[in-house]
Amino acid sequence: MSVDKTVIFKTKRKIVLYSVLVNLFLSVIKLTGGYISGSSALIADGVHSLSDLAAALSILVGIILSNRKSRQFPYGLYKVENLVSLISAFAIFFAGYEIGREVLMGEMRQISSLPTALSIIFLTLITTFLFSRYELRKGKEVNSPGLIADAKHVMTDFYSSLIVVVGVIAQYFQIIWLLKVVVIVIIGFIFHSGFHILREAIKVLLDASVDNDTIEQVKQIINKHSHVVKLNSIQGRNSGSYKFLEMDIALDIDTLDEAHEFVEHLKQHILNEVEFVEDVVIHFEPAHKDLKIAVLTNDNDRISSHFGGAKKIHIFTKTDTGFKHEILSNPAQTLDHGKSLELSEFLRHKGVRCVVMRPSYNTRPLKALEAFHIKHIFTDKQSLDELNLNEIKC
Repeated sequence: MSVDKTVIFKTKRKIVLYSVLVNLFLSVIKLTGGYISGSSALIADGVHSLSDLAAALSILVGIILSNRKSRQFPYGLYKVENLVSLISAFAIFFAGYEIGREVLMGEMRQISSLPTALSIIFLTLITTFLFSRYELRKGKEVNSPGLIADAKHVMTDFYSSLIVVVGVIAQYFQIIWLLKVVVIVIIGFIFHSGFHILREAIKVLLDASVDNDTIEQVKQIINKHSHVVKLNSIQGRNSGSYKFLEMDIALDIDTLDEAHEFVEHLKQHILNEVEFVEDVVIHFEPAHKDLKIAVLTNDNDRISSHFGGAKKIHIFTKTDTGFKHEILSNPAQTLDHGKSLELSEFLRHKGVRCVVMRPSYNTRPLKALEAFHIKHIFTDKQSLDELNLNEIKC
């Protein structure tokens, strides 16, 4: 389906602005609550939220820059968003390290106000969980790696708040071993999230292929067009929210103008049906380099006026030295129904471009030939000997 890039840009910018405000709010209440309650874990988590705030600001800058094009960057700066995702991944790693360093190696102080600390943590848990779910859903809707990365980053804040709960309780009751066990488990989740973002960002920056679902969707669209005889190759890459596709196809089309018109039609079909595709480059070549003409005859080599019931098929292939002659039996002549379609499909498979036949009032053969993009030529000649193949214009 067609995607409005202006809507995508405005949506991404709005969500990241929300992220900046949420992280600013979290930083203030955590640091304030930490100093009031005396919780070193809550103060450390406030510092973690400051790093989240910096990451959200960098993503906002990345999204704004990625929407611009210039002479130096005619394909846009979409990959700036992936670069920012890469930076966000390292910010996640740093947050995990800071949490581990603070809780595993830091000194345990006495909590002065347990209700204050727990109230602040409960508020941050609700805020981070709801906003992360919202941002992740919106990020997938607009296919934004920056928003998806930030949503997972915000979720690490949710995990860190869980650690802070245990940290506050452990600090209050001086249960050090419990705190350390939970911290190690949660840090594992944090680093797993960061590694996933890092891997996806690097894949895009190194021009890894687009996902298989996109490739299969494009193949299905191509298969709907009978002019495409063969898909020689198809590849693509991601850049920010968008995908760039390139393919090579063989076409069964007579003229170059018709081929260009069809390729433009195919390109628009793909752009309209496949989400987040920025551009499609289609290389094409003729499916049949040699002109093949079929003449339908009876047993006595007289040109037949009965298309499906003809006995023989004479295929003449034009070469540099003349015409190569091949005689085949009509595979459809014994059928009770569908002779025209069967024979037309057979001729298409053989690479025949046009059929020479005697005039007939039956229009079914003509419709069948048209369905397989094979031209027909009526002749008043009675036999093969009377035909001049060089005069036949397909």
